[in-house]
Parts: sequence; C-alpha cells; structure tokens
Amino acid sequence: MKKFLITAITALTLTVSSTAFAQDTAKAPTPAYMIGSYDIRDEAGFQKYIEAAAPLVRQYGGRVIVYNPGPKPIVEGEPRSVIAIAEFPSLAEAERYYNSPEYTAARKFFTDSTEGWRIITEGADLPQQ
Repeated sequence: MKKFLITAITALTLTVSSTAFAQDTAKAPTPAYMIGSYDIRDEAGFQKYIEAAAPLVRQYGGRVIVYNPGPKPIVEGEPRSVIAIAEFPSLAEAERYYNSPEYTAARKFFTDSTEGWRIITEGADLPQQ
C-alpha cells in the first residue's frame, strides 16, 4: 500500500509539473502597438477617419488605449496636438488591420486631414516580476 501511494504521488507530481512546464513554454504572442503623434488640420476629414476606423480596431482584435488631444510635455520636447496608441494582440493582427481593404480606405481620411507620424511596433517581451 505504501509503495502504491508513493507511486501515485510521484505520478501526480510529474503530471502537474509537466502541465505547468507546457503552459510556461506556450507564451502568448507579444502585443503590438500603433502609435501616432499628429496635428489635425481638417476636423471634418478627421471625424470621417474616426467614424471609419474606430470599429475596425475592435474588428481586428485591437483596442485604443491612449487618445489624448492636447498632451502636455512632461519630460522633454514638444508633442503634436494628439497622441494616440492602439494595442493589438500581435504584430500580425496589427498589420492585418493596417493592410485591410477597409482600413486602407479609412486611412485616406487620416492622411488628408493630419500631419505627423504613426508607427506599428511590437511591445517589449520583458520578463514580468
């Protein structure tokens, strides 16, 4: 009976350990971000962009995590009038959004109504403490 109990406990420990190891090695994709800093030159055109693009962000798995018209510089430099960040589950999803036919059409409203820059980048894949 004692030998059976030790064998059962060992088997259970190995099962739990291997499951935990498999979960640790199956990392989620690194999130990606579309980051922009721009000035709005044409409010009506920019509003068309927002109406066309906002639902697409959600459709492609993203969410706007920062939209700040009128940011104040805290450290250094002069920001543009708007800072915006949209987060996507992965770089592939962000690129799928950006290159989609729907966003390509909406993007024209953005480029015609703003001046500034936007980038798509992966986030940091740093160990969490």
